[in-house]
Amino acid sequence: MKVGVHYTKGGFTERWVDYCINNQLEYVFVDCYETNIINVIKQQNITHLMWHLNHESHKDIEYGLMIMNAIDLLGVKTFPNYQSRWHFDNKVVQKYLLESISAPITKSYVFYNKQKALGFLEKADFPIVSKLKRGAGSSNVKLIHNYHEGEKYVNKLFGEGVFATSKAFENLNQKIRVAKKIKNPLELSKKFFRYIKKNKQERQSSALEKGYVYFQDFLNNNDYDTRIIVVGDKAFGIRRFNRKGDFRASGSGILDYSVGNIDVNFVKIAFEVSRKLNTDCLGFDFVYNEGQPNIIEVCFGFSVDAYNDCEGYWDENLNFIKGKFNPQYFMIEDFVKNE
Repeated sequence: MKVGVHYTKGGFTERWVDYCINNQLEYVFVDCYETNIINVIKQQNITHLMWHLNHESHKDIEYGLMIMNAIDLLGVKTFPNYQSRWHFDNKVVQKYLLESISAPITKSYVFYNKQKALGFLEKADFPIVSKLKRGAGSSNVKLIHNYHEGEKYVNKLFGEGVFATSKAFENLNQKIRVAKKIKNPLELSKKFFRYIKKNKQERQSSALEKGYVYFQDFLNNNDYDTRIIVVGDKAFGIRRFNRKGDFRASGSGILDYSVGNIDVNFVKIAFEVSRKLNTDCLGFDFVYNEGQPNIIEVCFGFSVDAYNDCEGYWDENLNFIKGKFNPQYFMIEDFVKNE
């Protein structure tokens, strides 16, 4: 067995490598964007490939997913597996995915025709939620309060379009919160200028979002959402509270780790859906709809640091195992088991 790791700064990569080193598991860094990557994998005799795809990278979304599909055809085992990644950072296709297995998804609507979208708005029960197919941390999620706002939004999506990558100083409070964690002024300065450069490149390179609109019912009286992540036969989670004066929880940084406050029904549903889809790693965002669990969206990736303080995890029989754990170790342990 030989594990190829596509190097991504930050994210899951460092913890995967730590696991390999600590467990004497042979690994090698690879650059899946090299033009000869297929030959490299063959020549290096790589049997397993791990790649932390980044929702902020247009390359990962447009090309990375397809490159991994090609690598699958070599007989190489990939993480995340196809079932976990093909819908990555695409809320529109997640709608069809979850509906196909009758998962309890929040009622969602997608239109590829402007007139049909406007017709829907004429009868809509406002407010409703609008989303682009791409985006995390509540970026590109807005509340539409009336027909006029909805018409303006539809005209833009079927006209000039919008960038999925937000401007550098949008969601400023979230960026300031992250920056405060960096205590070294020089490091903070370097990260700031790297971010500005990267943001500009992403906005220049990414295609505009246009030609469709995606809406979801607005579920009132949800002061928080619950994120449950299933990795193999284990699950863990947190509650994320809404920003002040906002309906959005993802990206707020206001977290609750108390396992006693997490509805185990969310965990049960997350395991059931993961089994049906045959995923190896998938996160679920849950809210309530008149007291019943609803999935807002799913995603394989998640913040590394946000889950460091979890009190423990559930096994697939919903037994809770208390104690610290490393989610990225769970990933690679599940990935290479029985090999």
